[in-house]
Formats: sequence, C-alpha cells, structure tokens
Amino acid sequence: MGAGVNSIRQGFKHLLTYFARKKIVIFVLLLLLIFGTITFSIILPHSHIFEGSLTVEEMSFTYNGQKPKLFLQSMRSISNLESEGVQTLNFAGKFKSESFPQINQLKDLKIELNSSESKLIIAPENSKLPSEIDLTKLLLQPNTEVAGLNYDSYNKKLAFSLEPQPTSKSGNKPNDLKLYLGDQPLKVSLEGYKLPAIKLPNRSEQTALEFIYLPDNKELNLELAKDTNLYITTTAPSKNDLDQWFRGKIVTKNVNFQRIDMSGDIRDNLAISTIIEGKIRMVEQEKDIKDNQFLMGENPNSPLNIELIRHLQIVPNKGLEVRIAGKTQQIKIGLDKDFPVSSIQGSWLDGILPRDAIIALFSFGAATISYLLSVLIDNISKSTSKP
Repeated sequence: MGAGVNSIRQGFKHLLTYFARKKIVIFVLLLLLIFGTITFSIILPHSHIFEGSLTVEEMSFTYNGQKPKLFLQSMRSISNLESEGVQTLNFAGKFKSESFPQINQLKDLKIELNSSESKLIIAPENSKLPSEIDLTKLLLQPNTEVAGLNYDSYNKKLAFSLEPQPTSKSGNKPNDLKLYLGDQPLKVSLEGYKLPAIKLPNRSEQTALEFIYLPDNKELNLELAKDTNLYITTTAPSKNDLDQWFRGKIVTKNVNFQRIDMSGDIRDNLAISTIIEGKIRMVEQEKDIKDNQFLMGENPNSPLNIELIRHLQIVPNKGLEVRIAGKTQQIKIGLDKDFPVSSIQGSWLDGILPRDAIIALFSFGAATISYLLSVLIDNISKSTSKP
C-alpha cells in the first residue's frame, strides 16, 4: 500500500515539474478551459421567453390566474343562447305556456337543470325584431378549463365548454355569466329539468318545456358551477363588435391548438392540429407555422408552455387570432408530433449576447479550441521524443 502511494506522489511531482518547465502548456490548457466553457454555455439549453401570433380554428386552455377573470363582454344582439349542464335558475316576471298552463299564473319560477344533458335555450319571442339580449360579462374562476373554443362565421355562433376545477383558492365559486334581457318577451326552452314548486303530470319533466317570459328584472345571472357547454348566436356582428368580445391578458396553462378524433378505442384516437397559420419567436429566431402543423415544447407529448394569452379576437371567415407568450427551452414545429421539421432552441448565453454575436463567438471558439489542441499535442509530442 505504501509503495503505491509513493508511486502516485512521485508521478504527481514529475507532472508538476513538467508543467513548471512548460509554461506554454499551462497557458494553452487555461485557454482551452475558457473557450471550452464558452462553447458549452452556447450548447447548454436554457429557458427563454417566447412570443407568437397564431390563427386557429379551435383552442383550449386553463385559466391559471389567482382571481376571477373577465373573459367575455359586450356581446350584443344575441339571437339564441343555449347552455348544457347542471344549474339552478330563478325567473321573476310573467309566464305563458300552452303545454304547461300551470305556470301561467306564477310570478316566480325556480328551475333546476339536473344533469349534464339538461338544456336551456333563451331567444327573442319574435325573431324578426332586432334582439335586445346582450351578454354583459362572463367571469372565469381560477383553474377553469375553456375547451373547444371556436367561432362559426357562417352561423355567427360562438361555442365553448367551461370545465371548472375547484381549488383551495377558488373554493366552489361558480363561473358567472350575466345577461341583459331587454324589454321584449323571450322564448325559453328547457330539457332535463325539475320545477320544485309545481306538481306536474307523470314524466312531464322529461318533456321539453317551452314558455314565453316577460322578465321583471332586465338582468339574468347564470351561475355555472359545473361543466357547461355554451352556444351563443348573434345577429350580424360588426368587426368592431367582434374586436371587443374577448378580454386579453389571460394567465394560462395547458393551452392546446388541437382536437381529438375519437374512434371508440382510446389507443386509436387521433390528434388533429387546428392551427391555420402563424409565427413564433424566441432568442431572435422566428419560424413560420403552416396549416395543420403542431406547436410543441421540449416534450412532444405535452403542450408548449404558454403562460399568457395577450390578445384574443375573431377573424371573420377564418378563425381565432391569438397572441401568446411563455417560457421554454425549445420550440418544435411539424405535421407529426414525433417528427418535427423545425425548431428553436435557446442556450444559456442567449440571455446575455445577441444571436449574431453568439454565432460568431461559437465559430471563433471552435476554431481556437482546434488550434490549441494541435499546439498542445505537438508540444507534448516534442517533449516525449527528447531523451
């Protein structure tokens, strides 16, 4: 054991003596360390802020803010509003129904929509008159998923689903939808309902209920505490109206620009991109996104880490325009998630120097390392060849 330790000590002394005599070798090694570190910092991935502008047919996201967020506002002249899901409604005013005359003498009517397939439809009684129904605002509670958001320009219909996931911060507070009903009589249709205060004939609650409603209160508040599908049709909105519907700066997570084509077998479900066109930028690099291409992060099986929807609006006859921002190490683009055709990757040094300077520095560093290695090898070869 002692002989082995002495041998190591002697070898180390000889190495120090060699380096002491060969100061050029120490200098070359120091330069190699410096330029090697610089080159490694250029290659080493690092997260950076990205931004993009996309036009899409459909999208989904989860609201990731801390407080209720205004999502929709100022949707005027609604010709038909349909909701599907569980909720409780309280109407006050005058009612008229030919199929259920029991409600004609009531001044208040409580309605319970008690299943995910329950439906509520509100529309003007006279479809030939301009509608006075407005959606004044829709507030999203934290951790609510907005799924399948899309706009049908031909039918002038906005559709999406609200899927709340209560947290310790939001509790069981519902998403809040407020309507202005106007002065006109309304036609209300119900499916899958209960009328707690009225005894109806057997199976009547499985029959669609339709009545004319003249409200006492011009405002109606819908509390959407459960999963709800919404379909909102308007009458010929102007471009100025469309531009005002959505409120921007939505803090998000799990943003997706795709829909799933289901075959009945979960293993055979097919993801279809809903992107029409767009651009994405990060670390002074910009890439175009073409029709039906996917936008991915480091992991193709998870969505790109989009943290903010800066702006959202409808582009008539095209889709939704969405401006996004977030932070990631890498962006991948391609028609197939497993085979991206282009990418943007940020390095640690991208946060310090411009991209052109990094490219020049990398070229210079690689050339310098090659030269220094050749000098080092040549110097060592000459030293070992001497007696």
